[in-house]
Amino acid sequence: MRRPLTALLTSLAVVLLLAGCAAESSYGTDSARGTGETTRSTNPSPPATPDTATPDTPAFPGSTEQQMSEGSGGSDLVLVDVRFREAAGFDRVVLEFTGRGTPGWAVNYVDEAVLERSSEVVALGGDAVLDIYASGTTWPAPDYYTGPRRVTAPSGGAVDEVYVAGTSEGTTQVLAGINDGAAPFRVFALAAPARLVVDVVDVVDVADAANQDGD
Repeated sequence: MRRPLTALLTSLAVVLLLAGCAAESSYGTDSARGTGETTRSTNPSPPATPDTATPDTPAFPGSTEQQMSEGSGGSDLVLVDVRFREAAGFDRVVLEFTGRGTPGWAVNYVDEAVLERSSEVVALGGDAVLDIYASGTTWPAPDYYTGPRRVTAPSGGAVDEVYVAGTSEGTTQVLAGINDGAAPFRVFALAAPARLVVDVVDVVDVADAANQDGD
């Protein structure tokens, strides 16, 4: 039985600390949940480096409040790839860029999936909408992202699907449909290549892990 999100937050920190350790190993081999499932990438070329976490990776917060940060470097980052990864306890969305420095971000839950440039509302799978903005980005560019606008996750984890809204006035917008309602998330940037990483807690996965620990 699915447990309410508020009932999960108490055990979240312990479970995700263990999950994070396992995830760092799996991210180095493109595996997902130890099942041999490969990265669901919109770009047929593999990433230049694995999406492993660094010692500065933040902990998951105990809330779903907005997260913001300034970028570093210039303002010439070009979106080239959007992809998913999974780990026990959370799902990961990665935006990869070419260019100098790392992107800034503003990420928060919104009531509807609204495109910033047109104010159009798009249909998005899931029960909640996570609005992801990366700053320090530019368009047009010859190597700009050419993948699909809509990318659906096949496994039914925390992230149901992602809609790549595009880049305008120095920011890139991506909308993520989240299953089982708004869940805690963390955001951080990685370099070489520049990436914006958004990890979303899989509340069902965490509940299952907590139940197994209590057996």
